[in-house]
Amino acid sequence: MAERLIIDIQKISEDGSTYEGQLPPEILDLAEDKFIQPEGTVDYALTAQVVSDQLIVQGTIETQLRLCCVRCAEFFSTTVQLSSFLRAYTIQSSWETIDLSDDIREEILLMVPYYPKGEVDENEVCKECGKCMRSEEAESSAERDTSGVWDSLNQLQVKRQARDEGA
Repeated sequence: MAERLIIDIQKISEDGSTYEGQLPPEILDLAEDKFIQPEGTVDYALTAQVVSDQLIVQGTIETQLRLCCVRCAEFFSTTVQLSSFLRAYTIQSSWETIDLSDDIREEILLMVPYYPKGEVDENEVCKECGKCMRSEEAESSAERDTSGVWDSLNQLQVKRQARDEGA
């Protein structure tokens, strides 16, 4: 089992405690994913404080990922960073520790772009595959000519206008 970030609630000081370190990439559970590949550790710098009956955890999380570009299907590297990780846990009387690993995983995956695109240079040439994105986008928009999509509705509107003018 991969290392996890578990906080001992009893050991948190009154002013709060700081937790810094790295978690293995296995915590992201992406071994079977074909479009996202972890590239390094998951780095964290968090502060935990008990306030009333709640444990407040806040800080930053960062990791390197390789994502599959939706334009060229090549992988590119990117940094996923969350500088405002914030969680509040209502402490149950039976709790001695709390595992933050799943929440960290969730936050990182929520930060991954839905349609990841690799970088292009000033000439719109993809830095990963070397293709010109401008020409590909022009070709794909030419293939998607939708001028006739509204023809039927336009004809109905013309007929209605003619009918209304004749009435």
